[in-house]
Amino acid sequence: MMDDKVTQQHWLKALAAFELSQEELAEFEQQLSALSAQHLQAELRPGLSNNSKVEQYFYSSDLPEQAKSFNQYSALLQPSVLGSVNTTRPDFVGHMTSALPSFMPLMQKLMAALNQNNVKLETSGYFTDLERQVLAILHRTFYGSEYGEQAESFYQKTMHQPKQALGVFCSGGTLANIMALWVARNRLLSAYGVAEKGLMAALMSLGEEGYQGLAVLVSERGHYSLSKAADVLGIGRDNLVAVAVDDQHCIDLKDLETKLATLKAKRIKVMAIVGVAGATETGSIDDLKALADFAQGIDCHFHVDGAWGGAAIFSQRHRHKLKGIERADSITLDAHKQLYVPMGAGMVLFKDPERVNAIKHHASYIIRSDSKDLGAYTLEGSRPAVSLLLHAGLHLIGREGYGALIDHSVHLAQEFARIIRSSRDFELILEPRLNILSYRYCPEPYRSELNKALAAGDAESVVSINRLLSEKTIAIQVAQAAAQKGFVSRTQLHLPHYGDAPIHVFRVVLANPYTQVCHLQQILEEQRLIARAL
Repeated sequence: MMDDKVTQQHWLKALAAFELSQEELAEFEQQLSALSAQHLQAELRPGLSNNSKVEQYFYSSDLPEQAKSFNQYSALLQPSVLGSVNTTRPDFVGHMTSALPSFMPLMQKLMAALNQNNVKLETSGYFTDLERQVLAILHRTFYGSEYGEQAESFYQKTMHQPKQALGVFCSGGTLANIMALWVARNRLLSAYGVAEKGLMAALMSLGEEGYQGLAVLVSERGHYSLSKAADVLGIGRDNLVAVAVDDQHCIDLKDLETKLATLKAKRIKVMAIVGVAGATETGSIDDLKALADFAQGIDCHFHVDGAWGGAAIFSQRHRHKLKGIERADSITLDAHKQLYVPMGAGMVLFKDPERVNAIKHHASYIIRSDSKDLGAYTLEGSRPAVSLLLHAGLHLIGREGYGALIDHSVHLAQEFARIIRSSRDFELILEPRLNILSYRYCPEPYRSELNKALAAGDAESVVSINRLLSEKTIAIQVAQAAAQKGFVSRTQLHLPHYGDAPIHVFRVVLANPYTQVCHLQQILEEQRLIARAL
């Protein structure tokens, strides 16, 4: 009861958190800025979450009864901030997270202060229109050439059309891929009432036409989010058909043709073909034009996962590598990768703005059928206005700026590949298609023995030597990370000329604009020193 003095005191204390003075906020912001500055000057600290000395800070499960002071909370927060990974360092080149433009934290602060919910016009106002504009800009970047002289009138007509959407924002590529395949599934099975009656009823109706199930095809380099999508949508992980890759880890079109023929013989309906534009492990880009032809030939949905490599569309030098993407029915993008937006900003674009109606939902109290709320087309409900962050990037960096960032990172990857090729200690595994490359520790004596075994057709020796080189590569990567020096990640790859057994390789992701050749040379030298000590 509000007339209870104790309760009222608690309420007044809670209310105080909503009404802090400018002096209190300035002091707290100064404390947080100091923590941030310490973090940015710190070591990489990869993998510290497995350190028991750190865990001691996070063992309490008691809910605080009373509010702490800002000084107390800053002290409490310090281990988390200082123990986090410094992803901005130029020698942190192991993952798809990098430095941000200096204005992005300010934009994120504005976004938090406004606290818009883009599920609905009533909770977002103009930010729904801003989100639709950002989606239209990106849609036109990828698809505009398909409309020729009619492009301007097409976007003017569809951008703010209540019963259409050129795409939707979400928290990342995983949800974007799920939504793309959700649309593909519902469109394919709309005549069988899949959205109303469920997948089982729809499949039974499909079975009456002689089909035995559904399948989605993607190369072996497809992102694991596609497996999640197959699971969530009821297609089943076993029906996410993996197509072999060639020596460059792009989809093998002959194997795709074989897989399609096998599915047809088994009366399995192909729901979608997925092209990869920038594989997370190898950076490889599938032949998107050929995949579009295959999809058109069997009349199925063609989706391109461009979460990483889609940003190459901004580069005049490298956009040709995405040829065919303009024929995709849907495209996944991640703004928090090579568009340099803080984490939590992904999207899926739909070539035909009518297609999203296959997953449209309404609620009488919030999302009405005659409204242009984008929440009607999203898997998520409440959503922050992350489109504001990308809107800022598109205007404050621009196409030329994003193109230059792509050009720099691809050039850097090519330079690093050249250095590795000329090295006696390392072997380049894959030529970089964009800005991801892989290599491994393979000093000259081992390389000579390996070449002899390959020439002699001695498969057993090839496997044995590669196993030893994998052990050394793993040991180097672990030691370098533990030493909190330069950081590269590692993965496993199958290479046809080495047989069926996979090999372990270093994986380098070059997107940080501060990374230079000297940092990469330093990483190699660190690895040489570690190898000598093994």
